[in-house]
Amino acid sequence: MRIRHRRFLTATAAVTLASGLAAAGAPAALAAPRAVTVVPGARTGPSPVTIAFGGLPGTVRAGGAPVEFTATLRNTADHRLDVLSPAFGLADTGAGQGRFRLEYRPPGAAQWQDAGADAAGTGAHWALDRPVVLSLAAGAEATYRLRLTVAADAPAGRVAPGFGAVVSDPALPPEQRTTGAESDHPDLVVAPAAAPTTTPTTAPATPAATAEVGFEGVPVSFTVGGEAKPFKLVLTNRSGRDLRVVPSALFQGASELPSSTVKFEFRTADGQWREAAPGGGGPERPARLRFGLRTGDGNSDVIALAKGESRTVEVRLAFTGDAPILFESLVAVSATLPEPGESAAEAVGEAADFITVPAAGATAAPAPALPDPDPVPEVPEPSAVQVVPAAAPSAAPSPTAGGSRAVAAPAAGPRLASTGGGTAAEPMAITGVTAIAMGVGTLVVARRRNRVRGGAGN
Repeated sequence: MRIRHRRFLTATAAVTLASGLAAAGAPAALAAPRAVTVVPGARTGPSPVTIAFGGLPGTVRAGGAPVEFTATLRNTADHRLDVLSPAFGLADTGAGQGRFRLEYRPPGAAQWQDAGADAAGTGAHWALDRPVVLSLAAGAEATYRLRLTVAADAPAGRVAPGFGAVVSDPALPPEQRTTGAESDHPDLVVAPAAAPTTTPTTAPATPAATAEVGFEGVPVSFTVGGEAKPFKLVLTNRSGRDLRVVPSALFQGASELPSSTVKFEFRTADGQWREAAPGGGGPERPARLRFGLRTGDGNSDVIALAKGESRTVEVRLAFTGDAPILFESLVAVSATLPEPGESAAEAVGEAADFITVPAAGATAAPAPALPDPDPVPEVPEPSAVQVVPAAAPSAAPSPTAGGSRAVAAPAAGPRLASTGGGTAAEPMAITGVTAIAMGVGTLVVARRRNRVRGGAGN
């Protein structure tokens, strides 16, 4: 099963400001002209504005009647926030922008209007409320009404709708105030226009050719809160034809990796470092996180690979101080833009495993208490116990109250027996727990590597 592409919609929305307009009767008002500073590349925590769909159907028929639904933005902060550059998109369309039409009504508006199409993207994307700032009071909500029409010749399949916007918090300094609000990406099935009554006379669209892709030089460990470590993403076109591709990076792990704890950057053709745009792996893959190597300019994001050409993209990765300590795999993905008569296709590289480690001096979490699977029976006869000689001075144990207690063990046999408790056995127990944890972690990474190499699209 191919890996479904989830795209962060606000990366394609132009961050522009202009005069506002009033929206009477809405829960929140579209603001009058206001200067809002948006700092490119600013990175903060999760956005205080949430976005939720309402009334979104599970299926829309190609060539059928338009479907209506809503996207509601809510300010969860305790003060006013500014929202700008709202956008709606469909990922995984396998079709061009022209096969879909989006109409919308801004908060408080009574008339439907066509959304501005962004034909430069790889899916279908629309900008809403061309340069207008939406001001949301604390706890306020604003609802956009949306109407989607699918052309009769649109291919059947699943698409991933999403709604996003840029949020500016005037209460924060410029380098911290900008965040990206994004909705979930539920599945929406595009049903065929009509059930076929005869055998199709035309062959189905063939998948587009793909380029080989992979990471080189991925470090085996990253320190949380540490500096970014560089490595490379390599694309090679052996398809026998020219290709246009858009690369991305997919994180695959056994546990959730929050996008706010990851800083993934790539170097563009002009030599500038840019942050990759995060997008979820979908509700069926909640522990997967994807970063597209996109600047927001659809034309410059596409890499043209001539037949037989190889291209190297410099990338670097860092984790914030609150990132979890875990085993993870990083996979390179190359999406090919289809030509007429083709369907979209992706190539997936080999997984590169790594771990995140705490910074030097950080307090490690206590080792878990593991049950003893094979309890040691009590020694019935003192005569069956051999007294261990005292250790050398360099490793002398601490004396206990009332004198030293000797640690005893049988002269031969499969396991040790102890005459009582004490601190002498604790290093051995901690070492055992650590070895077990490392062994389990190694098996998890090995199992994940085998799974990804055997079927990375699953």
